[in-house]
Amino acid sequence: MITEIKERIGVNVFFSDRKIKILWFIWRGKKYFVKKITFFWKISEGEKKKYCFALSNGIDVFEISFIPENLVWYLEKIHTQ
Repeated sequence: MITEIKERIGVNVFFSDRKIKILWFIWRGKKYFVKKITFFWKISEGEKKKYCFALSNGIDVFEISFIPENLVWYLEKIHTQ
């Protein structure tokens, strides 16, 4: 099942050698640890860019996005079994 969320989240990110590693994010007071980034894509919305990630915690898949113009992260969707 896919659930649309579209809420702001806090994200712990590590940058190294032009690569990104998302360690965990907090949504509604709960911390979700990321085991793997399963997919990455960019979306252009006019002149604005949105960077999107599909993440796995080993159970579910979360789609999150980052908007660099305002440095905000969003939880877009959750894919559950």
